[in-house]
Amino acid sequence: MVADDFQACFGTCDVIAGPVAPAVAGRLGEQGDDPVKAYLADIFTLPASLAGLPAMSVPAGFSRVDGSAELPVGLQLVGNYFHEGTLLHAAHALQQATDWHARVPQGY
Repeated sequence: MVADDFQACFGTCDVIAGPVAPAVAGRLGEQGDDPVKAYLADIFTLPASLAGLPAMSVPAGFSRVDGSAELPVGLQLVGNYFHEGTLLHAAHALQQATDWHARVPQGY
């Protein structure tokens, strides 16, 4: 069913863009031993994996949490079966249009 839903979308687009995670990246060691928190941090990447589709995360900016140092935000790009070239081309075009991949978060 997941794969069928993706195929319906690819009837009208070449690449699907969405968030990588429901929140910005956590600090090292912040998740601790909470397996539910770790699972939920990856929840948006699961549909593409379940469907067996190629997907990648690209830098898409930074966000501040509680006035702390900036933390990275990722954009997930999902491509259709055997269209890895289209997916890589979309990621390259994004990097040509932005400089997020070259920036370092403040505070690090």
